[in-house]
Amino acid sequence: MRLRRPTAAGAALALAAALALTGCATAPGAAPQFRNGRLLRQPAGLPQQAAVSGVPFDPDDTNACGPASLAEVLRFSGVDTSVARLKPDLITPALDGTLQYDMLGATRRAGRVAYVIEPELGELFQNIAAGHPVVVLQRLGITANTWHYAVVVGYDLARDTITLRSSTARDLVLSIGSFDASWAGGGRWAFVALPPGVFPAHARQLRYLRAVAPMEGVAPEAARQAYAAALRRWPQSWVAMMGLGNLAYARHDYADAARRFAQAVAAHAGDGDPLNNLAQALLADGQLAQARAAIERALAIGKPNPGVYARTKAQIERAAARPAKP
Repeated sequence: MRLRRPTAAGAALALAAALALTGCATAPGAAPQFRNGRLLRQPAGLPQQAAVSGVPFDPDDTNACGPASLAEVLRFSGVDTSVARLKPDLITPALDGTLQYDMLGATRRAGRVAYVIEPELGELFQNIAAGHPVVVLQRLGITANTWHYAVVVGYDLARDTITLRSSTARDLVLSIGSFDASWAGGGRWAFVALPPGVFPAHARQLRYLRAVAPMEGVAPEAARQAYAAALRRWPQSWVAMMGLGNLAYARHDYADAARRFAQAVAAHAGDGDPLNNLAQALLADGQLAQARAAIERALAIGKPNPGVYARTKAQIERAAARPAKP
């Protein structure tokens, strides 16, 4: 039996780009975001310059720019790893490169939140100013589709420069416009790898929780810490409550799962999914009367998954019909 998750956090990441090498969704002709020495749509309060110090460097001139870039940001975040350890899970031999989806998956397995930022230079620079190195996907060359991962570690708006860990260059300095053109060619895709409890700059609640949800199955303790931190930041986040309930259910702590799902019911009235999960936890805990009451409420609401609620109701009735153990 699988518990229902809220749609916002429970759906698997669906990056359309993950179907081709490095998952790139190219955007030729994308409008520049830096023009005439000025950052367009500059966020309020953004410093003119910033740099992240202490980011490791793993030089690479092969097809391992993905593992090298990921090793740099993971090690910066406190994970004991290396390019050699990451390569087997990240290199797709038939494609001679690394898929975006695999970069995110390896980050989650390492117990780090893989948060994909908005495709905006302003948000990229905000994360640098907040102390988060950013993995970016670039399209290099004019005629050839050469995809490349690098790590942005600094920028200077006044000098029109951006600094990257890239290939064999510890501190590759490009003009912001040149970088943006290559980044736009890669769909302006980028992410930060963060320890649970550390938030990206300009964190969006549902985007953050979508990044945490896939960790439930591969790094449950890190997911628990991230959900708990999210709940401290957004106290009414029913999605975080549901995530904590899912994790408690998975470790067979049905009383705690029921408590978390009950919190989600109170925080998100009018949705049947928290009530369905509450009913499932109560059923697993042997509280049939309370489980029946919860699922009846879910059925009365009837959305968004009435068929699921009907099946849960049938489970409860079958359990109630079994002879009591002597």
